[in-house]
Amino acid sequence: MVKYGMILMGVFFVVMFGVVPVHAADYVGSKKCKMCHMKQFKSWETTKMAKVFELLEPGVRAEAKTAAGLDPNKDYTGDATCLPCHTVDGTAEMPNVQCEACHGPGSEYMKVMMTNRDYKRDELIAKGLIVPDEATCRKCHNEKSPFYKEFNYEQRKADGTHEHFPLKKAH
Repeated sequence: MVKYGMILMGVFFVVMFGVVPVHAADYVGSKKCKMCHMKQFKSWETTKMAKVFELLEPGVRAEAKTAAGLDPNKDYTGDATCLPCHTVDGTAEMPNVQCEACHGPGSEYMKVMMTNRDYKRDELIAKGLIVPDEATCRKCHNEKSPFYKEFNYEQRKADGTHEHFPLKKAH
């Protein structure tokens, strides 16, 4: 009976104290991505997504804001309803739709890239890399936006993110 009690106590401690909390990945910012993905960065830098935070500033696109029923003179850069789609992490500290807004927080999958040049794509996905799809885009490109227009995923992918250059290595 004592032996059973000791086993039970051991299991209790493992369950209560032995479970390591899962650490969520952190955002690293597009400047870190740029180190290895310069072509993609340069291409992205020319897109509307790279400048989307500016649209929240007072007076910017005043006619479109008025037509959408918004106050064109209001500063929306701190508006909680706008920030999730105009920033990486929902805060003004990471403005614009940078790499991680679509590919997920990079701290964990970036470690794999930095320590193993022969990494496989599946390893990155296991560490949090998101391979964007239509659902990823529709988180922002949907009817909740006051500026929503019909969204054609294939066309927008071809026109609006960044040029998708082939990787140097087959991962």
